[in-house]
Amino acid sequence: MIMVTIKIKQNSKQAKLFLEYVKTLSFVEVLNTSGTSSNKKEKLLSDIEKGLQEVKSIREGKTKPLSTSDLWNE
Repeated sequence: MIMVTIKIKQNSKQAKLFLEYVKTLSFVEVLNTSGTSSNKKEKLLSDIEKGLQEVKSIREGKTKPLSTSDLWNE
């Protein structure tokens, strides 16, 4: 195995696209990126969006809300 470190100085659109492309390669394993805080932020925003979609679905009557006992048992 060959280990290569790539430092990207600019957080540009091209840099993000390059990193996403590299992650898709089967022979590449990304061990650590300095952009983990931005990844956490993206995940948080995604989770919030998912939660808001669940609330909308409950309000529209498409989904049954969880009872408190369901929450305790989860």
